[in-house]
Amino acid sequence: MKQYVLGVDGGGTKTQCALYDIEGNEVDLINWGPTNHEVLKGGYQGFKSEMTLMLNYLVKRNGLQISQIVKSVFGMAGVDTRWQHKVISVILKELGFNDFKLYNDAYLAIKAGSKNGWGIGVVNGTGCSVAGIDRTGGVLQVGGMGAITGDLGGGAYLGEKFIQSVYNYYFRCGAETCMLDMIPEELKVESKYDFIDNAIRKIEEGSISVRELNRIIFDAANKGDNLAIKILEELGRSLANSVNGCIRELKFDTPGLQVILSGSINTKAANPTITDTLKKCVTSANRDMAIEFILLDKPPVVGAVIWALEDIIDRKQITGLFMKY
Repeated sequence: MKQYVLGVDGGGTKTQCALYDIEGNEVDLINWGPTNHEVLKGGYQGFKSEMTLMLNYLVKRNGLQISQIVKSVFGMAGVDTRWQHKVISVILKELGFNDFKLYNDAYLAIKAGSKNGWGIGVVNGTGCSVAGIDRTGGVLQVGGMGAITGDLGGGAYLGEKFIQSVYNYYFRCGAETCMLDMIPEELKVESKYDFIDNAIRKIEEGSISVRELNRIIFDAANKGDNLAIKILEELGRSLANSVNGCIRELKFDTPGLQVILSGSINTKAANPTITDTLKKCVTSANRDMAIEFILLDKPPVVGAVIWALEDIIDRKQITGLFMKY
C-alpha cells in the first residue's frame, strides 16, 4: 500500500489540509472552513465533527485509508495550553492517527520559512502569536491566548482599536485623529451618542466585521496620523517583547537567527510601522546576534508537510521540493 504524510494548518477562519506521498510529491490540497475549537459550535466536539468531515472528504476523493497516512503534523489555532494539547491529541487518536505531531499553528511558519527548521515564528493575522524552536528541539509559545496573556495584535484587535479611538475622542477626551473622517458608512450616525450603540448592533448582527476595520488604522497611519502610528508602534513593541522572550528562554546559541513573519497583518499590511518597530526593538535588544527577518512567502501548511517529512527525507532535499511555492 502506498504511504502518505499529512499536514494541516487549522485556523479560526480557514483550514488547509495537504496530502503528500513519502517521496515528497503533492497528492492533494484541500481548503476548508474553521477548525479552531474556540470558534466552533460545540467546542472540542465541534472540532472532532469538523475534522471527521474534512478527513472523510480527503480519503474518499483520494481512494485511501487513514492507516496509509504514516506521519502527520497538525498546526492548530487554539492549541495553546498543555490541557488543550491533551484533549485534541485524544481526539486525533480517535480519528485514527497514531504517529503525529500537534502544535499551535504559529510553529508552522518556522518550518515553512527557515533555512534549517529552527528559529522564531511571528504570526499576526486574524490573531497573533509568537513561537520558537531552537537547535536542540526546544519549543516555546508566547501569547496567542488573547487578553489573558496581554496579546496585542491581529486584525480584530486593530479593528477594536479603531472603534476605541473614535469612542475615546467622543467621550474620554481622546486624541484628535483623522480616523474620525474615515468612519465606514455602516457606522456613521447623526449623533455621537449613537455611535457605540450602532457599532455594537452592527457587529452583533454580522453586518460589519471588526476584523475588517483594521485597514482604517493603516490608512490613517499612511496619512501621518499620530494616534494610528502610535497604535501600530505599540503593537510592534508588544510582538518584539514576545520574540525577545523566546530568545531569552530558548537556546539560540549561534550568532545567526531567522525570525519568520507570517499572517496578513505582517505580510500584506498597507503600512510597515508594525514590522519596522518589531525589527528595531528585537535588533536593539540582541546586538550580539545577526538576526534575519523573513516574510513568509509560502502557505504555512507547507511547514506542516515539511515537518512531517523530516523523519523520512533529508531536510535539504525537502526544502528543494517546495521551491515552487
